[in-house]
Amino acid sequence: MKQFIAFVRKEFFHIFRDRRTMLILLGMPIMQIILFGFAITTEVKNVRVAVLDPSNDVVTRRIIDRVDASEYFTVIRRLHSPEEADHFFRSGDIDMAIVFSERFSDNLYTGETGVQIISDATDPNMATMQAGYATNIISMTGQEMLPPGVRASAIVPKLLYNPQMKSAYNFVPGVMGLILMLICAMMTSISIVREKETGTMEVLLVSPVKPLFIILAKAVPYFVLSFVNLITILLLSVYVLHVPVAGSLFWLIAVSLLFIFVSLALGLLISTVTRTQVAAMLVSGLMLMMP
Repeated sequence: MKQFIAFVRKEFFHIFRDRRTMLILLGMPIMQIILFGFAITTEVKNVRVAVLDPSNDVVTRRIIDRVDASEYFTVIRRLHSPEEADHFFRSGDIDMAIVFSERFSDNLYTGETGVQIISDATDPNMATMQAGYATNIISMTGQEMLPPGVRASAIVPKLLYNPQMKSAYNFVPGVMGLILMLICAMMTSISIVREKETGTMEVLLVSPVKPLFIILAKAVPYFVLSFVNLITILLLSVYVLHVPVAGSLFWLIAVSLLFIFVSLALGLLISTVTRTQVAAMLVSGLMLMMP
């Protein structure tokens, strides 16, 4: 065990001496979890809206004010013709246009009013969500303006598991697995290859330590550092991105440690069948990350 511990210490020293390796091991997970959590989002926020309101009555003004007051939309333009809407869509100045029918307030009680929501469907999913949000706001505001006894069709959305539509709830768990596999598999895939390229693998093999312990000695430091990354990712997810851990924290960590062990084993497997560090990085990236 003294020899094994000496090899583990040697591998730790080898990792700590390389600043680039330490940056990849400890810095990349923090950057990825923050970037993926904040930058990649499917939430509807600050949608630029233009309004075509030929009637310009109290009802349409109240609907427009309600849309503008929402955190999802920002009314930036008033249009005078449908051609203007097409122009601003083509120039990329607006994301959505709301078109009211003429004499909107007079026809509200007869049900002959009409509202057209025009969305930029370059991103179909985002356009669908934007139109849905706008439809709900307009429907609720129109219902508030109706007198007692006159009821409009009720629209009751129901969202399971993520009623706030926070994209971080969706991205962060997947990014956790991505980071752990990236760090574990990619780093261990070059550990043995590095020894081959520098010519020190033969020195290790003729040492009085069994080859199995040499492999384990290379895996232990990465396992420890991956566990540190796991704790860092969990803390960032809960306290920075506000993603709750709804299940058992114990079993989440237990399964993550098993995942780390399997990723380390895959990295070591790649490291034994490749001859250069570049080849090991390419194989680990193509075979593990891309799928």
